[in-house]
Amino acid sequence: MDSLEIDDNVSGFENLTMTRLITPDFQRSQTPRSAVVCLGLLCAVLLAGNIGQIVNYELKIRPVLADLNQVHRHTPQQAQHFLQNDTLNKEKDQLKTNLDALVTRLNNLTKEKDQLLTSYKTLAKEKEDLESVHLALTTERNEFKASVNNLTDEKDQLKESYNILKQTSDQLQMSYDALQADHNVLTESKDELQNNYATLQTEKDELQTRLSSVEAHRNQLRLLLSNYTALRREKDRLQRQFDYLNLRRDLLETSYSSLFKAKDRLQYDLTNTQRRNQQLQTSRDQLQKMVNEMEAKIRGMNCQMGWRKFGMSCYFTSGSKKNWTESRKACIAEGSDLVIINTGDEQAFVNSLLNSGENAWIGLTDSLTEGEWKWVDGTPVTTAYWQPGQPNNKFVEQDCGEIVQNSPVGDWNDDGCFADQKWICEK
Repeated sequence: MDSLEIDDNVSGFENLTMTRLITPDFQRSQTPRSAVVCLGLLCAVLLAGNIGQIVNYELKIRPVLADLNQVHRHTPQQAQHFLQNDTLNKEKDQLKTNLDALVTRLNNLTKEKDQLLTSYKTLAKEKEDLESVHLALTTERNEFKASVNNLTDEKDQLKESYNILKQTSDQLQMSYDALQADHNVLTESKDELQNNYATLQTEKDELQTRLSSVEAHRNQLRLLLSNYTALRREKDRLQRQFDYLNLRRDLLETSYSSLFKAKDRLQYDLTNTQRRNQQLQTSRDQLQKMVNEMEAKIRGMNCQMGWRKFGMSCYFTSGSKKNWTESRKACIAEGSDLVIINTGDEQAFVNSLLNSGENAWIGLTDSLTEGEWKWVDGTPVTTAYWQPGQPNNKFVEQDCGEIVQNSPVGDWNDDGCFADQKWICEK
């Protein structure tokens, strides 16, 4: 009977262990409450540090960022002037110092988070051990209940036997007394079992309280993790803004330097251009004087026999007929080329070299690019005298131009370069 009594000393725990009321796992699961108290204090310190860091950001860093944003909204000239003053340099240094402090604080928070995670894992393991102990105690309690029920049944049977034995013989009176003694023992055992049940119920309530405390610590850890994530995002945002401002400053400095160099280069080019313009003006006057003298000499010169003079050029009308390519070769052999018509007077003169209804090749072709008519010297046509509806490329490969004598001025027409007809040379 003494082995079933519960005491606070060691021998009491040994007796409970031997009777399987308290298992060795339950003894090992007893954790000092001081660890839980320390963990709560640590969480409170971390929360206070986070609040202080947010207050520091609102009082120091946000005004600096507002000033930097104001700098960014200035024009490039105002921003350059603003960045050069001493106040911005001091604020930039203060910002760097604050950023370094934030980085240090972030590293400390990372270490504290790892310590909290380790403590959380330890508490989770202890929770699992307590749940195992609770399950074992519940099983043993059920076994004790079954044992009490069995003993109650046995007691009823003994009562029935006692009645039978009392009726049958007085000789069984001794046995009846022994059964009565056993009944008293069972009653005492039942009382002890009820006391043990009450003790287990109390321990269960304590375990439930500890479980609630663990849940509260876990919620605090989640809150700390959320605050850490927010601080990390804020740090990244500040870093991006800091990098952008540095890049903007470098770009402004580079732009200012480039503009200053470009101004010097343009000033130098302007001076050289003005000097060259003056030199070209002098050269042009000299060349114009030489051209005038040459034109006077050319006008006084006569063309060779068979050639007719107009302006400063000599013109030759063939008596035979050839295709456009051979006609040009014939002109080149004479030191000339097929005629190029630049003015209306020249058009009327060339037209007068032909008899009424005659055609003759001129130095006009679109053989290189269809529809893009050019003279034999490569210059494009500026003034044209095409017949109505011409050029039409009516027949395939009409890539050469001819003049048709059908009016006082004459008209142009496109024709196949393979056709044989007269030609007119100019030199």
